[in-house]
Amino acid sequence: MAIAAETLLDNSPTTNYKVIDMKNNQEDFEITLLAHLVSDAKAIEKSLTSGISEEHFVFVEGNYKNSMTKKIFTYIKDYYKASGGSLFTSFVLESKIVEEAIPDKGRGRLMTLWADIESIDADPNNLHEVIHQIKNRHCLRILKEMFADGLNELETTGVSGAVNIIQDKLEKINEQMNEFASDIHNIDVSESAEYFREEYTKRVQQPELFHGIPCGLENIDNRTFGFLPGQIIVFLAPSSGGKSVMLLNSAVHANTVAKKNVLYMSFEMNSWLCMLRHISLQYEIPYNQLKNVELTKQELNKLIEKMQAKKDGPYFEYDVNMEDPTPDYIDSRIRDLIATKGKPDLLVVDYIGNMTIRNAPQNAKDYELQSKAVQELFKMAKRYNIPIITAQQINRETIRDARKAKEANKFMSYDQAAVSGGQVLMHLCTYAIAMEPNKEQGYCIFHPVKMRDAYFTPFPVRMEPEFNKVRELTEEEQLQIMAMHAMSNGLPVSSTKDNVPPKKNVMPSVPVEELPTSIDEDEEIPQIDTSVEMELDLSSWSL
Repeated sequence: MAIAAETLLDNSPTTNYKVIDMKNNQEDFEITLLAHLVSDAKAIEKSLTSGISEEHFVFVEGNYKNSMTKKIFTYIKDYYKASGGSLFTSFVLESKIVEEAIPDKGRGRLMTLWADIESIDADPNNLHEVIHQIKNRHCLRILKEMFADGLNELETTGVSGAVNIIQDKLEKINEQMNEFASDIHNIDVSESAEYFREEYTKRVQQPELFHGIPCGLENIDNRTFGFLPGQIIVFLAPSSGGKSVMLLNSAVHANTVAKKNVLYMSFEMNSWLCMLRHISLQYEIPYNQLKNVELTKQELNKLIEKMQAKKDGPYFEYDVNMEDPTPDYIDSRIRDLIATKGKPDLLVVDYIGNMTIRNAPQNAKDYELQSKAVQELFKMAKRYNIPIITAQQINRETIRDARKAKEANKFMSYDQAAVSGGQVLMHLCTYAIAMEPNKEQGYCIFHPVKMRDAYFTPFPVRMEPEFNKVRELTEEEQLQIMAMHAMSNGLPVSSTKDNVPPKKNVMPSVPVEELPTSIDEDEEIPQIDTSVEMELDLSSWSL
């Protein structure tokens, strides 16, 4: 892997930012970014999703040992997460100084720095370039470390050790650049008629090229066009509510129907149980019959033949490393597969609540660890250009409360449910889908929570624990269950029309020769069925 140093200081005409003079000192960049963060919540979200962290704040004044800009950044970030999206103020800063019993000398430095931050008029249009330059400088520091550490390792452990050091540093640089690459392009709509015509034509001619990986449930697949590279999809369900079953069904469907390579990370089941669940689902053999080893010799031989017949197809790789359920380990497994079997088309992580962070502070809270885990998964989705399907646990009561609030037309921001990584998860995911199980009746209702570019009405499926299967229902069965569910929960029964599952969201069949060659106000052009983002009230949800 090779990266030209000049790419780190990219000033090509294809970018839409004005490059800041690199002669500006590090302190100026850091203070300017902090000015953005204390004036606009969107700036905080943009910075965090771009990968900005404490490691980007390195300026140390004079003979002092600690960076005050880093300290204030940590204050801003932690307060934003803990408060549910509130901005950091001078009052909060003074409270932190008192709380931490910071001596007068440190207090004076913090208040002087704060005055500098408040004196800057942060233009939102300049945020992009500030982040870009801070990350460029960080990459340059990594390069310097790479050369120094590589030489030291070469002298102590030899070539292999030096190569490993260089590889790790280059991966860090790639992460920095990839996190920001998707945000540096622009398009002028007024000058893009030809571009639109060409792209539209491609989708008419070969719609399959623009579809993602289906999960196997038509009510979702027909609206999303499948899950696309770079997306995070999360299923929300209570304990024993079907999270793992849904993840498994999605993964097996992607592997057997869509013919995709799948890496399945299971952090709560051993390899034997994973295999039993998989076989039970794929070949519809009762799970208990497999678990209790009740197959006859003839049945066993027939099953083995079926399994061997699929060995030449796309791979389905399980990893059940419960000792190291970390983003670092997942990343290493992806790299191993790329080097041996080929890149996975889909990553499934079962599930976020089981993940940990290497070398995390002992006093780190669960929501901090899981927020970090979600951020790392997001980076992986972008780095390897693959969709990631995962799950998170919620309380049964909060599902019911959220549904009732929705029925009463009470909507509040899901950002207020910022526990166990919930705020970061909801911000970074493309789709969040809640599962409301009814074990007594054997069904589960899927609710749209966050649908970035699609929407579906709630719909039920049949849960079949015997085969670890999520089975779709006919339209009539769906209507019956939704009516029964509404009555059992004391809710009004919607009309039949309201409960009809959504129509397929498909591209119109338009002959290429009939497409317009130019945009004219008097011409009618083929219309695409589009949807807007819809979000369920999650004010009371506990993730």
